[in-house]
Amino acid sequence: MAGSKGSTRAIIKLSFDVQVRRAAELDVAEAQIWYESQRSGLGVEFYSEVSKVFNRLAETPLIYPAVYQEVRRSVVHRFPYLIWYRVLDQVVVVLACTHGRRDSKKAISRFQEGT
Repeated sequence: MAGSKGSTRAIIKLSFDVQVRRAAELDVAEAQIWYESQRSGLGVEFYSEVSKVFNRLAETPLIYPAVYQEVRRSVVHRFPYLIWYRVLDQVVVVLACTHGRRDSKKAISRFQEGT
């Protein structure tokens, strides 16, 4: 093969640190409790899907467009929830986890407060 002798390609894997604000943690916990009350094990399934979103954000946070100033959102698979976050340098800051069919004012107020 031409050009393959002695050539190596470095694969650089970048990973972002995901920091979940306390208010967002409480959002997730509240939803998890509600789902668990609906059916045993459903709260665990919800948390698993949220964790998958966090893992995806650690790898590729810029795949989702900014929807409010610099705030982005991701959809939780199988559940009607949105994860709202900002990317600051190499850090993903999760601001809120809200129900997708409810008014987004709760989340937007957090963006403005910076909490």
